[in-house]
Amino acid sequence: MNLYPPDETVSGPLAPADWTMAVGLEGQGDGAFYFADIQRARKNVCRLVVAGVKSEDEARRLLAVKARHWIDDYLSRPHSGTTAFDPLDR
Repeated sequence: MNLYPPDETVSGPLAPADWTMAVGLEGQGDGAFYFADIQRARKNVCRLVVAGVKSEDEARRLLAVKARHWIDDYLSRPHSGTTAFDPLDR
């Protein structure tokens, strides 16, 4: 599912066209949850989760809202370009 163009049932800032979201379901019964793998230019960037929803459609709408807000926040921060885990300064 591409997060662009806008959908009247999904709120939040629009995501650029190179961002996509793939939704899946893990677990069974009360322990089940839906997740969205967020990709930019086909590279995994983030995984978001919702639990306690009644249907896949509801999960997709909620995850799309979360994804749009997460992407907007992500794009507003400076990035160094490195994805390595470096030691924290003490």
